[in-house]
Amino acid sequence: MDRKEKGVFDIIFDFFRSVKLTIFLLILLAIVSIIGTLIKQNAPSAEYIQRYGGSLYNVLDFFNLFDMYHSWWFSAILLLLVVNLIACSIHRFPGAWRQISRDSGTKELKDSGLKALPYVERIPLPGSTEAKEDKVRSQLKKWFKSPQRIEGDSSVTFYSEKGRFSRLGAYITHLSILIILIGGLAGSLFGFRGFVNILEGETVNQIALRVKDKEILKPIDFSIRCDDFSVTFYDLDRPEKHVKEYSSDLTILKNGKEVLNKTIRVNHPLHYKGLAFYQSSYGAIHEVTLGVQGKNRKEKTLLKGLEGETVSVPDSQALIRILRYAPQVHNFGEGVQVALLKPDQPPRALWLLKEHPQFDEKREGDFFLTLEEIATKEYTGLQVTKDPGVWIVWVGCSLMIIGFIISFFFSHQRVWVRVPGKAGGELVVAGSTNKSKMGFEKKFSSLVEGIRSKRSD
Repeated sequence: MDRKEKGVFDIIFDFFRSVKLTIFLLILLAIVSIIGTLIKQNAPSAEYIQRYGGSLYNVLDFFNLFDMYHSWWFSAILLLLVVNLIACSIHRFPGAWRQISRDSGTKELKDSGLKALPYVERIPLPGSTEAKEDKVRSQLKKWFKSPQRIEGDSSVTFYSEKGRFSRLGAYITHLSILIILIGGLAGSLFGFRGFVNILEGETVNQIALRVKDKEILKPIDFSIRCDDFSVTFYDLDRPEKHVKEYSSDLTILKNGKEVLNKTIRVNHPLHYKGLAFYQSSYGAIHEVTLGVQGKNRKEKTLLKGLEGETVSVPDSQALIRILRYAPQVHNFGEGVQVALLKPDQPPRALWLLKEHPQFDEKREGDFFLTLEEIATKEYTGLQVTKDPGVWIVWVGCSLMIIGFIISFFFSHQRVWVRVPGKAGGELVVAGSTNKSKMGFEKKFSSLVEGIRSKRSD
């Protein structure tokens, strides 16, 4: 059919089933993957601006190259590859299925059909044809399956085949790729990756997601508690310490009841309700105890908070945000920097020194602050991921292995042996295979030699 005579649907279908389109998409995915490896993904904007400059940052950010695997155009490439594989399979599958499901009852070997067969051997037949039929049948059973016997006008044809369903190997592989791509799309669209830091003994029911420069808290429908965190070091006679392993004892609580306990290590996560908790980091944070005392009061109120937390001052609208702890502040000893937040006033940064409790009294205000105590608490850093497509991908990978095994280790092999109806004629052995020609040639030669060696029996 001329291209001009094709309808719009045929033109579109020919485009999507094109092998050139497949090659183009695979090369495009390879290039995009290289770019995604060279450009660090999901880093803070300040890091990108420092590395690439403001103008180039805006261009790269416009094309979502800093989170490319979740971009609309990357999903579009995968979706286009899915459509391409489906179109290719639809176009080629009917012919393969006809080869698989064709009627195997009419396989008489005629002279006109020998020209189309790549392997043909002729063996003179001096002896009885009945005895030769038994020998042919036994040889075919040895190398192939039990043959069919087809009666002809002047001859008998034995036909045997195996591996008919090996023609499905390529389509099983295509299906596995589709399943893997669908799993990848499902993970990209419906999955997420977050993190959470949990102090020893603390229980949390939410995690943090990084979206560009923001941390968005996401609640989960259960709680997770860190019962214990431990770090082991290599026993080296050196001042610096090298971490050997770190682990966390975690407990999952649902409606206040413990439902799961597990010790997690690097690459040994905890799985629960579609979420995976990986051991990714650890650290220590300081818990600060502050003293708050009014100018005209003798009693002192104690406030506790962690670095980064904000606590409210009793009987006041003021807030105190604990910024950071320093073991040495200008040779005055350890101290804590805090930010004093008052309504309608700009934030004011203050240093509180443990060895100089009167340091803040110089500040004019209705109360002054003192640093009472510093405690160090260890925390475990967990990476939390949800990927609903991971099991789809595993199914696709398993199916791909099956498809490769069928494609590379099995082939559709067919053999005909025509025995003449009377002595004095010639026995014809013919065969064909759709792949693995070297292996079939050895098997076909062994079959011919087995028949030839018994031709005088």
